[in-house]
Amino acid sequence: MENLASNTSELLERYRRSRRRAILASVVAIAACFLAIGVILGVALTRQTKSVKAGDKEVNSELSSAFVEVARQVEPSVVNISTVTMPIKQPARNAEMFSLPRPSFESSFPLNGSEPARRGNGSGVIVDPRGYILTNRHVVERADRIKVRLFNGLELTAEVIGLDTEVDLAVLKVEPTVPLVAAKIGDSEKMRVGDWVLAIGSPFGLDQTVTAGIISAKERDSAELYKRVGFQFFLQTDAAINRGNSGGPLINLSGELIGINTAIATSTGDYNGICFALPSSEAIAVYKQLVKNGRVVRGFLGAMTDRVTPQIAQVYGLSVARGAIVSNVSETMTVEGKIVESPAAKAGLKLNDIIFEFRGERIKDDSDLVRQVASTPVGTSVPIKIMRDGKETTLTVVISQRPGQIDDQPFTQKASLASSRPNIGISVQTMTPTKILERELGQVIGVSVIRIESGSISDDAGLRLNDVIESVNRQPVKNAEAFKEAITSLNSGEPVVLQVYRQKLFPNPRIFISFNKP
Repeated sequence: MENLASNTSELLERYRRSRRRAILASVVAIAACFLAIGVILGVALTRQTKSVKAGDKEVNSELSSAFVEVARQVEPSVVNISTVTMPIKQPARNAEMFSLPRPSFESSFPLNGSEPARRGNGSGVIVDPRGYILTNRHVVERADRIKVRLFNGLELTAEVIGLDTEVDLAVLKVEPTVPLVAAKIGDSEKMRVGDWVLAIGSPFGLDQTVTAGIISAKERDSAELYKRVGFQFFLQTDAAINRGNSGGPLINLSGELIGINTAIATSTGDYNGICFALPSSEAIAVYKQLVKNGRVVRGFLGAMTDRVTPQIAQVYGLSVARGAIVSNVSETMTVEGKIVESPAAKAGLKLNDIIFEFRGERIKDDSDLVRQVASTPVGTSVPIKIMRDGKETTLTVVISQRPGQIDDQPFTQKASLASSRPNIGISVQTMTPTKILERELGQVIGVSVIRIESGSISDDAGLRLNDVIESVNRQPVKNAEAFKEAITSLNSGEPVVLQVYRQKLFPNPRIFISFNKP
């Protein structure tokens, strides 16, 4: 019996030890599994959250590739715009009182006492394949002739469809023979401070120049630039913008137009790192009105307001300094020559009312209110929430047309040089044997240029005084009559190719000058 009991105890003890070893092995196996899973997840997460360091070749390569692709995609939609503004003609001087010898050097400077033609250069972006182009008003205003050069080098004459002074925008139209490549329109409201952008244009006349930067700030009030309340709230960027970039596109990394490059803050006249673009949301809204009506009509409230400062908020019992406080209410206003009651007066708006919500949108300050009212269609009935004597009240106002705005009347195209001056802007004379001998021209046969009208198509193309035109479109011209006949036989828009002998270029004096007939 004793042996049996001893054997039983020994067996039980062995069983217990075996059970403990099995449990320990299971725990170790489970722990190993969790450890392996943790290692795998750690490696995966490490790869996904790889830190970005300055000079990281992989990151730099990806960003560079993005820039390349966006530039390739958008460049065909960007145009160079050149303008000519003719001088105001002055009465010719009395030859008996004062006379100057006719210059013999190359010049297109007018001899009638007026100033030379003024030339300008800017950029634009195609927004419709039919030939509609957006640019800045200041690029094309007062221009007598506007020429657009496309990405492929083709030059087209443009007409102005409409101008808007308030946001410095213009719409041009060219007549292409095939549909143009239009830029994709993006949502400027979705841009964030820090987002990458590209500016494309013609700074200093250098076509298709691409610069990169970021959005430095949003909703930069035009009052900060122009010291007056306006309708412009700019995107600020550090992408390089210079003279000639005006009117060109600001592009996001999706290749979409999100702004029209408009202004720079500078102490030198050139790029200082602070540039401004009109957001595409505003630009496209103005564009649609200009194309449809030739003008932009903006809404009007009939009340003057000021920004709610922290001091005003405290005195008027507001928890935050937001909104616009009414400082003046116009009782009447003039619309299309008629005196009518102002919308604000009719709605019951009063001095000291604080407007904090307009059409369901919270009002930031007085400039924000002006912008929202201006963008509201005329005739719209709009709820406005105000604080009056510490109580919240809702009024309803019917928005009227802003009186006395600069662009009240539809734009009328200024008579272009093409219609007012149907010739090519030069005078020529037949080269007689005597003149050929005097100028030592040898066997040259053609007509000599004796006058070039400043700002004319010939002046733009590079013709100079004393040039000898030997042929027009491969047809020799032996005298002035033959030259006149060759030019007048061409229709407007047809190419003109002149073979020119320019003596000062000897021993390689022949050049070709080409343009389209006005």
